[in-house]
Amino acid sequence: MHTLPIQIRRWFTGLALLALPVLQAHDTGGTPHEHVLNPVDLPFVTEQRGPVRVPRTRDAAGRRLSGQGYWKFTPVTGAVPVPPEAQPKLKGAHGTLVADPATDTVYWGLQDVGWIAFTERLMRSEIVEQDPAFRKGNLHGADLLPRRGQKPLVVAADNVEGDIYLSDTSFQAPQKLRIPEGEPYADGKGWAPTDAAFAGPDEVWVTDGYGKAWFMPASVEPYRYRGEFLGGKKVSNTPHGITHDARRGELYLSARPEAQIREFSLATRQWLAVHQLPKGSTVCDVDLWGDYLLAPCLDGPDKTPGPIYIVNIRTGAIVSTIKPKEELGYATADHIHDACWYVVRKGLRREVYVVFTAWNPGGIGAVKLVNVAD
Repeated sequence: MHTLPIQIRRWFTGLALLALPVLQAHDTGGTPHEHVLNPVDLPFVTEQRGPVRVPRTRDAAGRRLSGQGYWKFTPVTGAVPVPPEAQPKLKGAHGTLVADPATDTVYWGLQDVGWIAFTERLMRSEIVEQDPAFRKGNLHGADLLPRRGQKPLVVAADNVEGDIYLSDTSFQAPQKLRIPEGEPYADGKGWAPTDAAFAGPDEVWVTDGYGKAWFMPASVEPYRYRGEFLGGKKVSNTPHGITHDARRGELYLSARPEAQIREFSLATRQWLAVHQLPKGSTVCDVDLWGDYLLAPCLDGPDKTPGPIYIVNIRTGAIVSTIKPKEELGYATADHIHDACWYVVRKGLRREVYVVFTAWNPGGIGAVKLVNVAD
């Protein structure tokens, strides 16, 4: 059966949506006209070329590999060492990752520890000197915004304390948002935010994945909610992750139990597409690099260990499946909770890594893109 290319499907969808009403501030009736969107299964398509040139690996014999076609990865020996003082908390890891390639740093939020920084190509680690607030709860989902001439901003959702922290990478004196006032939170209950993302320097979006399942914008200056609530349980029972696509002006909402990546237009406040992962793939979040989404999952189909899918959002296809436990030997990677791209250097020296963290039991790992013939 032939299907229209995703760009054409979006064009037709956009025409249809222009006639639909836009949600108003304080509207808590759920996103309108949910019935107009049907989930579209993401096919598996192997790519032989990718966005950067990767030199051929000469010592491929005996290497553990996972992935297909261009998108094959191998473990990075010795990477992301957990500081000794943080190791007693490792089993309960239930946190997030953000990357700052400009300073050769990946930050990991570990429950009851706070931010850990990995540097020197992921080979050195230390617990960051930080405000005590970050050590109290669980940094469940976060985003980093680079700024010219200044430290990057970081926004992080704490599902235990219920705070949305805003700081720079000094991690001192964070600003905080808590449960919104008024409807749909007028009873002061049902608030457990799971992720936050920047939509440019002036706006963040928060998703209440473990609470009442709304997602909402907030301004950065002043740091406060804008009184608009979208989604709810009609959209997803657990909207676990939220990610901004600056090039397309869209958000990607990770609907975990439904195994879906939902694509949302910031301009029209309407859903553009529902991308269906293989059933049972409980997707926690996505991380974007160019046209490629990393989609880490707690579980795979039939309760298999959690995979990390790579989705080409332009073509609408899964182009690789990374299996950290089954194929790469990460013994604690039963359930992948978060993953991030980490792309360093430039030109022919560019290196592409995926850093991931697991839950129950907790752990962390890093893999590198390699060029190995099939």
